[in-house]
Amino acid sequence: MAVIPKEPLDWMTLLQLKVDEVFDLLARSDSGERLGECDFVPLVDIFETPDSFTIEVELPGFEGSEISLKLCCNMLIVEGTKRDDTREGVGYICLERHFGRFCRAIEVPPTVDLAGVRARYRQGVLTVVFPRLSDKGQIIREIPIEQGDV
Repeated sequence: MAVIPKEPLDWMTLLQLKVDEVFDLLARSDSGERLGECDFVPLVDIFETPDSFTIEVELPGFEGSEISLKLCCNMLIVEGTKRDDTREGVGYICLERHFGRFCRAIEVPPTVDLAGVRARYRQGVLTVVFPRLSDKGQIIREIPIEQGDV
């Protein structure tokens, strides 16, 4: 359960810890490449309904096995590699498609059920749906304080 800071300096410390966790995860990714070495960033649509929080990532020309989804803290990390399928010996007049490694990190709100997340890749769009928590009391939890020595 996340701690909710009250002081501005505590917020900055928490932010730094979360950013460090995300970059550590990306540094240990299967490809061994770092976030700054991505060749392109896919386009994303994010929307919510009363029942869910949905992220759609535009990834045309990919196989589902070429895409990786990870959850780190409250960040959804989408990454993968699109192989270059340009033709050898051809003089391209226009080549606007992207090839190579991509990555995208998207913050997920605390009001979603991380355990209930579902993902589907169809017609070039990766759709990730997080259901809303039915019990909002799971977001903030009171901790009883005992009297005396701990």
